Amino acid sequence: MVGEKDANGNTTGKEQLQACDDKASKQPKDRTTLVVFVGLLIDLLAFTLILPLFPALISHYRESDSSGLFAYCEAKVDVFRTLVGAPLQFNTVLFGGFLGSIFSFLQVTFSKFSCSTSTTD
Repeated sequence: MVGEKDANGNTTGKEQLQACDDKASKQPKDRTTLVVFVGLLIDLLAFTLILPLFPALISHYRESDSSGLFAYCEAKVDVFRTLVGAPLQFNTVLFGGFLGSIFSFLQVTFSKFSCSTSTTD
């Protein structure tokens, strides 16, 4: 029965069904991998796109901060800088790392909240 042909000359039997099942099982896996890869690439680019702008942003807010929040955060970063023994010129770099760390921390903290609100009916 395996390998028989019908009136139109088409193969009938288990081999044809198995070949169709193999193609169907491989296609979603390949597409899923592509979608996940593109999503992670976009996320990586979005996160790192602002990194070269940190020094300019920090110098801008160092000059024009009126609320005192920047000065407060910079003082805390300066305490950390002296704690680890880094020179004063690394204060801007440490502040940029501080901002990046806060961004990641807030993503982790509020992801459950935003996910639960988006899935409610």
